Amino acid sequence: MRLKLDSAGAKRFELLVPRGGRIALYTQHLPSEFQLQLLRDGVAVRPSGEQAFAAGHSHDDQVTSVGIHIEGEIDGDRLSQWVSQLLRDKGTDIFRMKGILNIKGSPSRFVFQGVHMLFDGREDRPWGMEPRASDLVFIGRKLDRDELTRGFERCLA
Repeated sequence: MRLKLDSAGAKRFELLVPRGGRIALYTQHLPSEFQLQLLRDGVAVRPSGEQAFAAGHSHDDQVTSVGIHIEGEIDGDRLSQWVSQLLRDKGTDIFRMKGILNIKGSPSRFVFQGVHMLFDGREDRPWGMEPRASDLVFIGRKLDRDELTRGFERCLA
C-alpha cells in the first residue's frame, strides 16, 4: 500500500487487518519523524519489534546545491524534455531537485520536485499579485551551475 500525501499537515490512514497475527509495516522514515501511532480499537499499542536501517550511502565534499532564478514564462514541453534528458545523462548525480515555476499560459504556480531519477509536478495556488518568476534548486554531486542555468534558460517560452 502506498499512501498519497498531496498536501501539508497531519494525515490519518486506516490499515484494516483481516485476521490476527504478525503484521509488518515498512516506512521510509522513522516513526518518530512523523508521529506514527498504531491503534487497536482506538488505543495506542506498541509494536512487538522495530528495526531502523542506516542509509546505504554517505555524502562527500562533491555534494553541492545549485539554485537558479529566472524571469519570464517557461515552456512546459521544453522543460519536460530538458529534465528528462538531464536525468538520463546525469540522474545518478542528482539527488534532489525542486522548484516553483511560471509555466506559460497557467494562472497558477507549478510546483516541481524530484528525487534521483523520478520527478513530478502539479499546479499549485494561483499567482495572484505575487511576482511571476521561476526558481529551481538542485542538490547533487558534480553539479555544473553554468550548464544547469543554460539548460533551464533554454526552457523559456
